[in-house]
Amino acid sequence: MDKTHAKKNHYDLQADLERIKDAFTETASDVKGKTNELLSQSADALRERSQQACENVADYTSSQPFKALGIALLSGIVIGYLLHK
Repeated sequence: MDKTHAKKNHYDLQADLERIKDAFTETASDVKGKTNELLSQSADALRERSQQACENVADYTSSQPFKALGIALLSGIVIGYLLHK
């Protein structure tokens, strides 16, 4: 193998490595973008569900205040008993 051929192969290897590096960079950027998009969608869905749960609790407590008060009182007693141990 002469020096010219070896030098040409070396440059081709450098070019191949550069293309691989660019492909990895592009893939990482795509994954980051999709991950951010999924996290944003998940946060929006969670925010919507929590708002709905708050509305449900508010509706329940306004329609059945004594039952809600009993549940809160019983929950407080149980939690207090468990924390006291």
